[in-house]
Amino acid sequence: MMKQSDINNIWELTKEELGKRFSSASYDLWIPVLKLVSVDDASHTAVVSCNNELKYNIISNRHKDTIADALSAVLGCSVDVTLTLELPVEAAAETSKSYIGELEELDSDVAVRTDDFGYHNEYTFDNFIVGGSNKFAHAACTAVANNPGEAYNPLFIYGPSGLGKTHLMYAVTNELLRRNPYISLIYVKGEQFTNELIEAISTKSTASFREHYRTTDVLIIDDVQFIGGKESTQEEFFHTFNALYENHKQIILTSDRPPKEIKVLEDRLKTRFEWGLLADVQPPDLELRAAIIKNKSESLGITLEPDVIAYLAEKLKSNVRQIEGALKRLKAISLLTEKEITVETAAGSLTDIVSEEIPLSVKIAKVLREVSAKYGFEEADLKGKKRTRELVWARHVAIYILRKRTDMSLPAIGNVFGRDHSTILYSSNLIEREIQSNPSFAVEMNELINSIDI
Repeated sequence: MMKQSDINNIWELTKEELGKRFSSASYDLWIPVLKLVSVDDASHTAVVSCNNELKYNIISNRHKDTIADALSAVLGCSVDVTLTLELPVEAAAETSKSYIGELEELDSDVAVRTDDFGYHNEYTFDNFIVGGSNKFAHAACTAVANNPGEAYNPLFIYGPSGLGKTHLMYAVTNELLRRNPYISLIYVKGEQFTNELIEAISTKSTASFREHYRTTDVLIIDDVQFIGGKESTQEEFFHTFNALYENHKQIILTSDRPPKEIKVLEDRLKTRFEWGLLADVQPPDLELRAAIIKNKSESLGITLEPDVIAYLAEKLKSNVRQIEGALKRLKAISLLTEKEITVETAAGSLTDIVSEEIPLSVKIAKVLREVSAKYGFEEADLKGKKRTRELVWARHVAIYILRKRTDMSLPAIGNVFGRDHSTILYSSNLIEREIQSNPSFAVEMNELINSIDI
């Protein structure tokens, strides 16, 4: 059974997390009436009580998921929250429909969606850790924040989930608001844009919808790939894009893939997405992961020894969100056990978070499979003796990827292909030179490497 002091500590951390997800007015309205009653680590459930009958229904209907998300972030695992009503014995509030209506109206004014950039002011360029995998995207976002509508328009940032695209979007918007508090900004998910359009059509309010989107100074659409395949949405966005672009208004788009790979997206939109600048965000390398862990642990008030940072950087390879979740769990463990975090405690407590090392044989197989599929050869051809021009080039690519994404020595890679180490070195250097001199090939290689999950 978890001690009450432990529950109190977890709730304090959860309230800190909720402070990032609500505006100050919304936080003061709803959170003080709540208390964490219990946490069942085995079933991943928690009970939160509310001591105000009037606020209980609104919190249940509108904010319970946000509370569950914050508690899950603290504990490092998904938690289901049950909200209960526990009124003081001495007095139960008399239900007033008019007062409930006032609360609901007030909530509409001050409640903040968890994706509302205006209240994510902790995301800035200063606390974004820059490395080789995100340096270009960071520089592009900085340029846009300094000169919106002119520097790079549109700016299209793409890459797998959890690598910092959203941090960069918040950093841009916060910098724009710092420079001009009266600038008009719209931040919307691709799916939400579609839903709002459907609602506008059904309520015959498309004119208001268009006025809203086509007169803003900056339009940011996150996960724009979700508009693919939706004809009406693409038609509306096409005209919205043109209106903003012609008026030199900044457009920023994010996606998990480049425009040409977004399926069922109209060619005219793909073309427009490529008018400005494409910038990819790649998975962080070992050094960048270590820097991110050090920075985020310090911001969370956690002291980690270098060997713990090195261990986490080696194991937490998926994305930045995985790192944040692991560090929050370590903070909770440190508070509950009142012990220093060592490599042993980190390893023991994060077994369901840290990624296990992929066997080398699986890595090799993945590289050969993806490269052969891309260039249209059999895997056996890559390791064989044939020397057609196209096949030799594909073999060079496979060798380069194994050199960059594994710890294999030159002789070990040579054994895979039946070549000596000097041939392997030549192949790797040849591809490296081509990447440096041919930007389009560099993009092609980045996309291929990112598609190979090793």
